[in-house]
Amino acid sequence: MAATGWSDLPSDLLTDIAGGITELADIARFRSVCSSWRRAARDAAAAPPPQPPWLLLPSSPSRLFFCLREDRIYPYLRLPRPAAEVHQRRRRLYASPHGWTLAVDPTDLAASLIHPFTGATRPLPPLPAFFAETDDLAWDWSPHGVMVSCGEGILFCAADPPAAASASWTPVPLLADCNASSINYSDGEFFVFEEDVCRTTIVDAATLAVVMEIPAPAVELPSEARLAVAGDELFLLVKSKWMYLFGDDVDFSKAFHVDHRSDDPEWQVFDGSIGDRALFVDSLHGFAVPTAGFPDLESNAVYSISSKERNDRRPTTVTYGVSVFSLQVRSSRKLECELDDQEMAMRGETPSWILPSLNNEG
Repeated sequence: MAATGWSDLPSDLLTDIAGGITELADIARFRSVCSSWRRAARDAAAAPPPQPPWLLLPSSPSRLFFCLREDRIYPYLRLPRPAAEVHQRRRRLYASPHGWTLAVDPTDLAASLIHPFTGATRPLPPLPAFFAETDDLAWDWSPHGVMVSCGEGILFCAADPPAAASASWTPVPLLADCNASSINYSDGEFFVFEEDVCRTTIVDAATLAVVMEIPAPAVELPSEARLAVAGDELFLLVKSKWMYLFGDDVDFSKAFHVDHRSDDPEWQVFDGSIGDRALFVDSLHGFAVPTAGFPDLESNAVYSISSKERNDRRPTTVTYGVSVFSLQVRSSRKLECELDDQEMAMRGETPSWILPSLNNEG
């Protein structure tokens, strides 16, 4: 049938078809056919079925996205491309689980939010000059604004200020001495984690008031550690520095959990089960995903990203992989997937998980 014939299908039939699509990538393809198909898929796009995380891979010259559910690599998606290709090569992207990426040009520190699944962009003020002194960056998005850090101290930029000219990065005074390694937003609060001391500070996203501090559990410091937010429960995955980097052949040495809504939250050694959930962690964020309906996702497990550099190549290349750590048997395995043996040119960022969405509200 000709393309014009497809566009003449009854709108109620198109809506029924769109409502039965379960893959977010397929919804996006459906929407791209024509304006009538896009209208028919409006409800499906606004509330698509739950999706497992994708990976944003900092490959060069183009970014790649890996869909775990489809075991497929996508280039670019709907990332807007700057007019000058040199800027595309320079710009660094840092994913958030909430569907947005923070884009930073390391030359002039121009910043913006980019939604790779819809193509939407939101301008941000340029970051302060001291952000050029390090590649380390922690950040997350909330409906109230963006919180960001490159180590000591925390900055905040409110969402949708009354006038664009008034937008600015403002220090959060109560976190001036905070050496943030990761920032997570969930349910009205930011969770600022300091890896060097394993301390978690919970901040009200609307008022920027410190709600509470949760000190480190009994661990050997310094440690490699990742914080994951799962509703009222926090998980801390730790291993000592002598165990080197997280990888597909080394287990997390300890796991802790705490109910941060309790009157006196204190980390406890975790030796139970998280049920039909999986934790996804990277150097930027950690969060929980229900596994029901996803037969390929392992429950009671932690999904992380492994990488191996190939320094014998010029330019240096890297291969990425996905590792699954079972909380039940305390062992890890590497997933067999399309990422295996795919060499990619290195960039300044690290790979990170992002929850796919067609909703610009996060």
